[in-house]
Amino acid sequence: MPKSQPKILLDPWAAEYDRSIQIGAEADEADPAAVDIRVETSIWAAVRPTTSPAPRRIAFVDGVRRIEHRLLVEDGSGTVFGLLGSYGVGAALVAGEARVAHESVVRVAVTGNGLLLRPFPAPIGDGRAGVVFEPLAEPENTPAAPVEGLQKAMRAGEASLAERVGAEADVVFLDGPLTYVTAAQQGPVVGFVKKLLRTYLDPAASALLPGLAVGERTPLFLVDAPRRPRYSWYLRIGLGRAIQSPLTGIVRLEASSASGLDAARDLADLSARELPRFASEAARDPRAPQNLLPIGALEARLKHLLGDHAVIRRAIETQLQNEVEAVA
Repeated sequence: MPKSQPKILLDPWAAEYDRSIQIGAEADEADPAAVDIRVETSIWAAVRPTTSPAPRRIAFVDGVRRIEHRLLVEDGSGTVFGLLGSYGVGAALVAGEARVAHESVVRVAVTGNGLLLRPFPAPIGDGRAGVVFEPLAEPENTPAAPVEGLQKAMRAGEASLAERVGAEADVVFLDGPLTYVTAAQQGPVVGFVKKLLRTYLDPAASALLPGLAVGERTPLFLVDAPRRPRYSWYLRIGLGRAIQSPLTGIVRLEASSASGLDAARDLADLSARELPRFASEAARDPRAPQNLLPIGALEARLKHLLGDHAVIRRAIETQLQNEVEAVA
């Protein structure tokens, strides 16, 4: 007899509860690593790069994700946590003027416990339109595992796009660390980390950060992590208000160590010269100044491409109702 299909049910928790959970965005932040702050210079002091011609083209790569519905899946041996989710990735290309390019939207059905569902269709309207959620599996069976699977899929999509865009841009700023950029990538891809979740520097070295002026960076330091060694640096791209933390406007950037110290220094200097002009303003973005203007515009475009959340949720519920009635 053919094996019966797992029974898919809706989790009563609303999808919005994901927003309080931060998973995967900084997966390497907790990795143990030795840090060497003397790789660029023996003097730990602010660096302001000299002037240089502007890059011909700068690219910013980012992604957005959304949980459409949480799932509980009965596979005959127990309950498996899952979700139906969407993510979009794209690039903002700046060459004189800015434009959004390479946008794509992916729908996934993520389940834990290594369980792989069939593709899940969600017809809309007369059934000729709609979306299909492709299966992904995570080994763990916890409520957080499907969210992590969705996050990892989006990060992998961002990294793949950053590698491709690197062939047509002088530098690519990838929103987030370089966790998913392959070791073979030798192009000008820089990880842009706006959430300072980990202190890589000891207190004496960290004391330099609050005093950085806009456009100044720290010297490079080597994060000698076993899985992913990289050069990193802190940069001030903007100023906060007097009532905000003195670290407001400080971001961390990183580049692969595979290309060498000189290449990383060139990218660090380029970031210090160029990124401050893209810093957002508090009147337009609550994450200002860390959320760069091209990234904010790209996020807005990608959220639009994900489609109407309510329409997709209704389509999912209709499909599940039809399946229940078909076996009743």
